[in-house]
Amino acid sequence: MMRHAFVLFMFSILFSCQKTVEYRIAHNSELNTLANNAITFSWKIETEEIKEQTAYQIRVYAGNKNDSNKSNIIWDSGRVESKLQSFSPYLGEALKGGQVYYSKVKVWDENNNESKWSTPQKLIAPLKYPEDWSGKWITYSYKSEDPLPLFRKNFSIKDTEKIAFVRFYIAAPSFYEAYINGKRIGENVLDPAQTNFNDYMFYTAYDIPMEQLKAENVLGVMLGNGWYNQNVVWGKSMIYGQPIVMGQLQITYKDGRKKTISTDTSWQWTAGPITYTNIYTGEYYDARKEVANWSSSLENNAQWQNATLAEKHPNKVLQQFAEPIQVMDSIMPVKIASAKHGNYIYDFGQNITGWVKLQVEGEKGQEITIRFSEEMGKDGELDFRSTGIKATKNIQTEKYISKGEGVEIWEPRFTYHGFRYAEVSGLTSKPSKDLLTGMIVYSAMEKTGSFNSSEPNINKLHDLTLWTLKGNMQGIPTDCPHREKCGWTGDAHAVAKTLIHNLDAHQFLTKYVYDMRSSGRNEKKELYFGRNFHDRSIITKPKGITTMIAPGRRTSGTASPDWGTAVVQLPWYIYTYYGDKSILEAFYKDMTTWVDYVGSKKENGVIVHGLGDWCPPDGNASIECPVPVSSTAYHILDVSILRKTAKVLGYNDDEKKYALLENQLKASFNNAFLDKHKGTYGSQTANSMALEIGITPEAYKTKVAKAIVEDSNANHNGFLSTGIYGVSRVFQALSENGYEDKAYQLLTKKGNHSFEAMWAYYDATTLWEILPVNTNPEEYDKLMLRSHSHPMQGGFDSWFYSGIAGINPDENEPGFKKVIFKPYLTQQMEHAQASYESRYGVIKSAWKNKAGIFSWEIQIPKNSTGDVYVPNYGKEVSITINGEALNNLDLSSQFTNIGSFSSGNYIIEMK
Repeated sequence: MMRHAFVLFMFSILFSCQKTVEYRIAHNSELNTLANNAITFSWKIETEEIKEQTAYQIRVYAGNKNDSNKSNIIWDSGRVESKLQSFSPYLGEALKGGQVYYSKVKVWDENNNESKWSTPQKLIAPLKYPEDWSGKWITYSYKSEDPLPLFRKNFSIKDTEKIAFVRFYIAAPSFYEAYINGKRIGENVLDPAQTNFNDYMFYTAYDIPMEQLKAENVLGVMLGNGWYNQNVVWGKSMIYGQPIVMGQLQITYKDGRKKTISTDTSWQWTAGPITYTNIYTGEYYDARKEVANWSSSLENNAQWQNATLAEKHPNKVLQQFAEPIQVMDSIMPVKIASAKHGNYIYDFGQNITGWVKLQVEGEKGQEITIRFSEEMGKDGELDFRSTGIKATKNIQTEKYISKGEGVEIWEPRFTYHGFRYAEVSGLTSKPSKDLLTGMIVYSAMEKTGSFNSSEPNINKLHDLTLWTLKGNMQGIPTDCPHREKCGWTGDAHAVAKTLIHNLDAHQFLTKYVYDMRSSGRNEKKELYFGRNFHDRSIITKPKGITTMIAPGRRTSGTASPDWGTAVVQLPWYIYTYYGDKSILEAFYKDMTTWVDYVGSKKENGVIVHGLGDWCPPDGNASIECPVPVSSTAYHILDVSILRKTAKVLGYNDDEKKYALLENQLKASFNNAFLDKHKGTYGSQTANSMALEIGITPEAYKTKVAKAIVEDSNANHNGFLSTGIYGVSRVFQALSENGYEDKAYQLLTKKGNHSFEAMWAYYDATTLWEILPVNTNPEEYDKLMLRSHSHPMQGGFDSWFYSGIAGINPDENEPGFKKVIFKPYLTQQMEHAQASYESRYGVIKSAWKNKAGIFSWEIQIPKNSTGDVYVPNYGKEVSITINGEALNNLDLSSQFTNIGSFSSGNYIIEMK
């Protein structure tokens, strides 16, 4: 099955054991215009006998799947001596767009045993624009107040039994839904993902099942407005153009013949039943205006007109390679309540992102209105404030007018919402729960992580984080699913590692890194934030410097030093967690441009501009960490990453240059901000950032960690004062510097000034923009003015995997080629377990501490190794691994390194 990124699975039989070896190929379509290599190959080894790969060979060929004779070979890598099994680039000649190729792989193990070739897998080369496109950009007689259009084209097929495959390519920047003979094509929604459409956009390719074809066929396309034609929210300048579409259906016969049905002026259009749609505000649908059989038969009563060629359209069209947005799950309401004016309020029991499916039996002309909110007001009615109506000036609303023909089922197509509650009006009788079903929508990233522990508070925090992630990953990492739906760069770096631990975000984040580049491509006039959020001016944004928001027409200004750091952080995380070196090669210049730009703004060795530690518990007016502290800390982090990147890429002079700069910046930071007498940088966030980033001198680490504890106890009711910069770092900072008890206390505290207040007092089911950790009734109205689904607050969740479960990548052997196992809170908790699906296979860590015995099960995937650190805390203990005693260990440290281990399953006991 092809998933736009062409993630395919192959199996190979080893000569020695006759067991399958999984071979995974990641084919990133058309990325030759965005990255250095359009196609890369990855695979996994899963067999008991092989421990380590020492070499591999990849072959790409044309022609018959089972015929790879020399005349058909397009590219052969030859034997490559390497232990790596991810992101091996295709280095052959350019492939012909739309043509079928096949690929296969074999490997050699540590004993030089050679496997058989894997089962060949199909690879269809992406189309190049414009040379591979026969389809034209078409549109219609557009008026903003008119219904959205339906397009169609009829075509005939002969010799259907001789067809090899059929593929449909569609580019429609304003969203689309496509049909063939009345059957919907694909499962994507809100497609394609948002980009800067004046720079580039994505098309989508679908394989059409043969059973959907007939001798006489109709191809239909319904268009929306999407991000391309949105001007209801954030002003008229948001529009790129009117709805347009370009497409082609390519029929390939077994004998090599091809037939293509392309968009042109022979296509016809008519007004459809969607009378209004906007990505922010909602969608209106009049079922009375449905055109019966519009995409399955030419016989209907619609007034069809010929399409016209679109004069304005995107000029760069690439195949979509990141996971598409899809309906990923559904949820039923848990409660229905009667409201004023005969309305009914549905409570889904969970704040979600998506829409509702309506199932109703209504009278012809009956109008049903559905409005959405995250919260209920004290008066028993919906409270819309947290969905951003102050900014958008609109309530999330759907309207459906019934056609009166029995049970009608409807879902909106080109909008989505963030909500827990749905108010239904226009009904003539009391409804059942079956009236509405919540449809959960996000980019179809596979789940890669799982976490659970003995502590209900920690498990609940993890659950809230997962729901918030799913609620804000719709083609880009958004800030919230209603008010803005924007890719704020600061939010993205705050949550990136949490996203990576829970979902396979490699392609998703790679796409977003290119979005940031795209948004920074041009020099232009932009807003600039100076010493804080309210210090604003207009500057000429330099070329190569991204914007606060990416992508989109709404930019909100030049990226501040503490927001735009995402340009440096994200490529490094993609490399570290996935082992994708090409992202560093592609973005090294972007990273150096950013670091040099921020460095040019130093005043007395520190960076004084930025927004600061956003959204602490009492709101931005109470940010305790000064902007120069946090912005300079991020600049040091950027320089540190750049130093390591230069080393990876072999840029020795740059490595030395940035090492020197890093040391200078750390010295300036400590001279300016470290109170050596008190052992503090002045706030919980400042101390956490300095410790976690590695700025604090060794001699002061324990004192600085202690200062976090003292500030929490003396000034913040034993809790946190951190915003998004600190909340993602504080638990690591405490635990790694002798204060695990405090980290545990913060995570498990109950009552007022605690995480538990979020669900126990406020009934939160997602992370709020300002975490509702205080039970003061006076906080309520302030919290209602902020979003109740904001993933930027969830940075702490990555530490549940890396800290509590102790699963960490090694920067020197990235992508979890080597795993560092080092768990914390083992003295405070009874048990914890986590798993992570790395590029090499599943990593597991499950420990329990009971009756004086610490028992730890770990799993290291094939072709990986693991360094294991046992938490003995300097005590004289006995340690066994798989029943074998380990002797002559130095047990004097908090953690004892018991060695490096190859792939396998291990049980470690300490008592």
